[in-house]
Amino acid sequence: MDTIHFRIDEETKRLAMLAAKRQQTDLTKLMRQKAEELAEEERDYQKNTYAFWLESEIDKAIARSENRQNTFISHDESAQRIAALRLKLSGDSVE
Repeated sequence: MDTIHFRIDEETKRLAMLAAKRQQTDLTKLMRQKAEELAEEERDYQKNTYAFWLESEIDKAIARSENRQNTFISHDESAQRIAALRLKLSGDSVE
């Protein structure tokens, strides 16, 4: 488990320690709990952000299909495009 260090002023530390004592725990446990809560919030945010993006992309694709704005290509053409893109991304292409 990693360690986190941060600086706070003495008054903040004193009050935080009193709050921890009132909750019958120590400041380290409270800070760990808060960090875990923040991490869980971030997990939810990332999950929901991805779900929102994916749903939006699906909706756009359905709308394009319904409006007959899609362009379909053969498997061979798709394979050629992917090969060209891989070549370009690898830096081996000559322009």
